[in-house]
Amino acid sequence: MSNIISNTANEGNWSELIEDTAPANSQAPVSNYLDDQGTIQQLVINTPFEENKDTGTDISTDASSLVLLSPEDTTVSEDTPTQISRTKIVEYIVRPGDVIGTIAERFGVSANTILWENNLTWNSTIRAGQKLNILQDSGINHTVKSGDTILALAKKYQSDASKIVEANKLADSSDISIGEVLFIPDGVRPTNIVSSYTPPAAKNSNTTVPPDADDINTGTKFLWPVLSHRITQYYSWQHTGLDIGDKVGNPIYAAEAGKVEKAGWNSGGYGNYVIINHGNGLKTLYGHASKVLVKAGDSVSRGQTIALIGSTGRSTGPHLHLEVRVNNSRVNPLNYIK
Repeated sequence: MSNIISNTANEGNWSELIEDTAPANSQAPVSNYLDDQGTIQQLVINTPFEENKDTGTDISTDASSLVLLSPEDTTVSEDTPTQISRTKIVEYIVRPGDVIGTIAERFGVSANTILWENNLTWNSTIRAGQKLNILQDSGINHTVKSGDTILALAKKYQSDASKIVEANKLADSSDISIGEVLFIPDGVRPTNIVSSYTPPAAKNSNTTVPPDADDINTGTKFLWPVLSHRITQYYSWQHTGLDIGDKVGNPIYAAEAGKVEKAGWNSGGYGNYVIINHGNGLKTLYGHASKVLVKAGDSVSRGQTIALIGSTGRSTGPHLHLEVRVNNSRVNPLNYIK
């Protein structure tokens, strides 16, 4: 038997149809979508190292400030900390068995930071012997072009102007020049997502949310955000999202990299929810969670577990209420999701 609940909420008008009445089973949270699919290989680094240790490691002194860390350096003790505090970019040589996630953990940066700096995507393959640039902290590098300002860059990459000034040791916010490379701490590269929706005037081509000129990431689609594919209600003018039935406690994944804009309780009907800002006017919302695992201001990776399936707020059964918003307008998630 189906139930329809309508509500005028703080987040807008929505109604939901839930057909799932099966008993819910609580499960332990899962940290990453790829872990659940069995496609990620975990790495254990058996030969840790220290930066600048006098063991034959080649230290660069040129203007690029790159430090080359050799995988053959095995003289450092096992007591070496798992994270390295650095002020320089590191050039790391990939070892057999390495994956991006564990390299990121080793250097204390986000996986996104490594992907963006090396022009990789979430499904890229890395190979032994490949060189990766590892930034000094989580964030993104930006080459200054005409018209750039610190405030504009902070807005574009969802960072903070004062942090950009401090991280780059600038005299003030005007102390930048064309061609200079700035490190944007905790910056998030704007997403370029392809939509399968074809407007009447362009029937022969897909549409995209237009990126800025210097956003070089290849357009893709949002990741399917849960384990289940059982849709209990589709998007319509009355229902501004997609409902996917699943078991309580199952993971909810970030559909794409971004920064958490809101996380916690919503009194308007979404219950425990998360909103992620992906840049370029794209946002996703995840409602009715039993537990939220992130907080506002967190940078998240594509496929990262951000919450657990639940039935909080105005809901009649365990499910995810997913919304995709383009320039603050709700659109059909199925046009943007893989």
